[in-house]
Amino acid sequence: MLQLRLMSSHSELKTSQDVHLRAKQIKSLIRSLKQKIKKIEREGEVAPANCHIIRYQVNGKGTIYWYYKLQAAESIFPMATNNEKKTKYKYLGRAGSSAHIDAVEKLTRRNLIDELERVIQSLTESYLGFAEKVSPKFMPLLTKNFLTNQ
Repeated sequence: MLQLRLMSSHSELKTSQDVHLRAKQIKSLIRSLKQKIKKIEREGEVAPANCHIIRYQVNGKGTIYWYYKLQAAESIFPMATNNEKKTKYKYLGRAGSSAHIDAVEKLTRRNLIDELERVIQSLTESYLGFAEKVSPKFMPLLTKNFLTNQ
């Protein structure tokens, strides 16, 4: 009976150590991903969330012209004719124009940040899920430490 208690205690300790090790690894990875986000933000301006570059055509005298604009989910860009009013679109001009290239760079940074944030969210959910299953009695402590020490 004593041997069974010792084995159970040893197993519980090992599980606890494993949980703490995995929590430490996840926290470290989240910190690393957050540093990558900061680095991307330092590289230059980031496009607003929920924006896309769209291509549209204009028919001229027997010729089709292609232009680009930045489109947002909500009206966030100042109108060209009235800065006090907002629109969902920002004109970028033709492919390769400085406005078009600038928007592509900003949108690339936005997409990278969004993906890193999704990974961080997934890691957070993964951690909370495995910590609860592995050791419910350690869950309050682990959750508190995890959420405050990222």
